This record gives sequence, C-alpha cells and structure tokens, in this order.
Amino acid sequence: MTKKFKTIVNTFSLVLILFFLNPVIFEDRAVGNTDYMEALSMFVLDERPKAKNFILRDLNGNQVSLEDHLGKIVFLNFWTTWCPPCREEMPSMEKLHNRFKKDDFIILAIDLQESRQQVKRFKKRFKLNFTILLDYEGKVGSMYAIRSIPSTYLVDRKGYLIGGALGARDWASDDAIKLFEHLLKLTPAP
Repeated sequence: MTKKFKTIVNTFSLVLILFFLNPVIFEDRAVGNTDYMEALSMFVLDERPKAKNFILRDLNGNQVSLEDHLGKIVFLNFWTTWCPPCREEMPSMEKLHNRFKKDDFIILAIDLQESRQQVKRFKKRFKLNFTILLDYEGKVGSMYAIRSIPSTYLVDRKGYLIGGALGARDWASDDAIKLFEHLLKLTPAP
C-alpha cells in the first residue's frame, strides 16, 4: 500500500470510530443523571415538559412563584405535617438544603391544605430553614397531579421537569448529593 492510501484508510477509520463513539459519549452526557436518579428509585421523564408555574404564599405571607427561581435547580416537594413518610424525609431535606443553599439550588416544600399556624409549629419543631409554601386549596397539588405524599419533582434551570420521586427518600444520602452535584454541573447557570 502506498503511503497516501494508508493515510486515507487511517483517516477514514478514525472518522468511523468517532462517528460510532460520539453517540455513546453524547448519550452519557445527556442522561448521566439517570444513573443517579435510578440509584434513588426516582422516575425520569423522557419528554421534559415545562413545569407549571404557580404563585403561593410562604409562611411569612410573601408571594413566591416557581418562575422566580428560573436559573436554579428546584426541588419541588409536596407534603403535609400529618404524613409519617413526609416527617421521615424532612431532616434529610434540611441537610440537602444546608449542603446546597449557596449554590443555584432551592427547595420549595409545598404543604397541602393545612393552616399557616400548624405548618409554622411543624417548621419550628423540626428546625427547618428551607422555603415552605402553603397550598391551602390544593390547587397546585392538583396541577401536578399529586396522588400520594410525599411527592417530589426536580425542575431544571430552564423550568423543565427532569423527574421525581413518590414516597420518602434520604435526600442527604451519597447518591442524592451526587445527583444534585451532577445537576448543578450539567446545567450551568444562564
């Protein structure tokens, strides 16, 4: 074989290798968070719909909307004070909040249909510092088709749903920390 022909064959081979490897590399980057989510027994949304915006009041009476937090990873949790699995995961949510509060990450914990006083007592008792919102009439819970509690959704920086979890999780586990570190690196702030 001539030197020119070898060069052409080598170049063509390299192009073929890159062509076949590139989808694998791209796929790993695109869905790498699914491994972390699967480790937490979370569901992953293949089609990522836009998260439905809402406006609710926090425990101080301030209005908060989901759109206020575009540019952040949003941990959207639906719960009640009387729910044992909700109570079980609250301490780990507080640890998650403390771990990532200086990053572009926020927890919006939406209490369903309970009084402000009841939720304030709960927050004080469990020493919670993340944002708690009040869905007095359950309208936001209905918008998100909440059928069991706790239910958690993850929203990316652009406002699209990534996936979520039904039932309690240890949100301070190594797998959870890796998931949120990955999400924060995967989608840099706009």
